[in-house]
Amino acid sequence: MSGIDWNGILRLPEAALAGCRRIPKTVLVKQAMLTKTEQKRLDKVARLEHFATVQKSTTRIPPYEDDERNVQSVVFLRCEMTAGTMAVAEVAELVHKCFPNPTVLLVEAGGCACISVALTRRSQAEQGATVVDRVESTGAFDPGRSEYADFLGALAFGLSQGDLWEYLVDLSRTVALSRAIGGLGFYPVCPARDREKLIALTSRYDEMGASVKRLKEQRRSKDITLNESAKLRMEMKEEERRLRAVADEIKEICNGRSR
Repeated sequence: MSGIDWNGILRLPEAALAGCRRIPKTVLVKQAMLTKTEQKRLDKVARLEHFATVQKSTTRIPPYEDDERNVQSVVFLRCEMTAGTMAVAEVAELVHKCFPNPTVLLVEAGGCACISVALTRRSQAEQGATVVDRVESTGAFDPGRSEYADFLGALAFGLSQGDLWEYLVDLSRTVALSRAIGGLGFYPVCPARDREKLIALTSRYDEMGASVKRLKEQRRSKDITLNESAKLRMEMKEEERRLRAVADEIKEICNGRSR
């Protein structure tokens, strides 16, 4: 499997690397008891590999456990999509649920990349089981574009994390912040004291951007009346104004940085 030099980006310790061992899709089908519909979705994956495992024995980062979570390791998987397939979000969701550990999915699709991070928690319904609690994903992007350079640099491994849960949360936040790059033109970075505010703002930016996209799609409908189209246009303009206001707040926190 050729393509992106993922460890040139992640810079994980040599001990953590798994040698890109192939994971047969039949194993996932059996272990996760996938339905026929889910198996068809899995057909969009050309190849799945075990890329690395971050745990105490490979990175010296201690595990984390409390009443809600038990994080003993974080598994990195490398996924190559079949030719012409860009449905990275639905495939990532499916692959994440096949593993009991928190997983980081490194996807390659049509020259683009996608990084998806799944956080898990203990199941309330089944003792000893885990479920996917939350997924943060970049969406498909071109890793060669200059505006993504700082984001990719922020993914480089460091030993500042107190435990594996902290490492996982930091990784998921980095991925979440990357979704603002397309609109802002740069990866938002700010002083530590403003980080929580920045995360909240980028989350709002993400939601508003999705709202604008939905409104545009509604206006393109063939069944829409002129009156409905005018109302949607006004609503869309207002949402775009709010989106720009949030973007300005983000830029202010990031010291007005732009590209």
